[in-house]
Amino acid sequence: MSNKFDILEEYRVAEAKIAELNNVCEKISHSSRGHHLLNAYDEKRRDAQAERDRLGVILEAMSAAED
Repeated sequence: MSNKFDILEEYRVAEAKIAELNNVCEKISHSSRGHHLLNAYDEKRRDAQAERDRLGVILEAMSAAED
C-alpha cells in the first residue's frame, strides 16, 4: 500500500488531468469537430474523476485512521 503522500500526489495529478480534460471538452464542444471526439474525451474525464474519487476515499480513510 502506498503512503499518504504518494496517494495525495496521485490525487493532485488526477485533479490536474480532470482540469485539462475539462478544458479540452469545452474547446471541442465549441468547435466543428466530430461528436465522437467529444465522447472519447468525456469518457477519459469520467475515468479520471472516478480515480480521483477513489483516491479521495483512501485519503479520508487514512486521515480517519490517524485520529
